[in-house]
Amino acid sequence: MTTEEREIAELQNNLEMLRKLFGWTAEQLGNRLGVTKQTVLNLEHGKPVMSKIQYIAIRSVMETEAMSREGEEKENLLKVLSLVFNEDKTITEEQREKALDAAKVVSTATAAGAGVTAMGVLTGSLTALGIGAVAVNPAIVAVAGAVGVGGWVAGMLNKTKQAEKQNKKGVKKDD
Repeated sequence: MTTEEREIAELQNNLEMLRKLFGWTAEQLGNRLGVTKQTVLNLEHGKPVMSKIQYIAIRSVMETEAMSREGEEKENLLKVLSLVFNEDKTITEEQREKALDAAKVVSTATAAGAGVTAMGVLTGSLTALGIGAVAVNPAIVAVAGAVGVGGWVAGMLNKTKQAEKQNKKGVKKDD
């Protein structure tokens, strides 16, 4: 298996956890990617194997979104993305696996609505495992910083967020 195939497999194996950690439903991630929620769910369950273009799109969306968050949430999302993509060569495989296991537990709590509390638990877990601040990949900064390609990615994601906010307001008014 090539490094590229391994990275794609890692993202696919952790896609559901990441989606929940970001606080998204399958439909919300699908909207950000321009695909159906069924496509997202199929990818989460390994059917079909994620393509390179899907990997690029999903990674771009998640890295851009992580950079747009603030404080502890931003730090944790960047750390977990770094762990999934195995970018931090200073930690052991055992630390990485334990940290991803902790992130899976927290992602379930986040999906259940315990976002702020869950992020605090994740911070504690990562710290206990000796995983500190993550060095931000310059490519992430370029994407999130609205430079070049990142400008249109950030713009598209911002439009999707605005539409979701409008939909939530509309739902509340109809209730």
